[in-house]
Amino acid sequence: MANLPTAEIVSDTLTKMLRRTVRAKSVPAKAASAKLAGVYRSADDTPVAACMADIPFAAFSGAAFSMIPAAAANDSIKAGVLDEGMQDNFGEVLNVLSRLFAEQGNHRITLQTKSFPPAALPEAASAALTTSAKKLDLEVDIDGYGKGLLMLRLL
Repeated sequence: MANLPTAEIVSDTLTKMLRRTVRAKSVPAKAASAKLAGVYRSADDTPVAACMADIPFAAFSGAAFSMIPAAAANDSIKAGVLDEGMQDNFGEVLNVLSRLFAEQGNHRITLQTKSFPPAALPEAASAALTTSAKKLDLEVDIDGYGKGLLMLRLL
């Protein structure tokens, strides 16, 4: 079983991963903003959690992860898609975010699948946006880059 993190844990995890101050605060859900997703599985291959993001969060976190200038992230935001390199960077962010869902007993949770526009969100992520009772919707502000939306769900 996966755990849902707090906004503080998300801030701390992203701050360490991106090597810059990150602030996350709870906001009302904006499901229509979800354009990218990662679905996570337990050791027995059961989908247990999903992480969805808007283009700004994906671009800013992917750029910060690889220390790419914010201007490149802004270009992706204007285009409404991530180029292949930025997709790879955001994929690594999604991979590291698997730690957010880990249990105390060190049960392994790994990234099972990821999706980028123009592909549709994976079915499990899309369904979780509207049906999951265990959710955390955050506005994430990455110092030196900008703000974006990150939505976490337990399946």
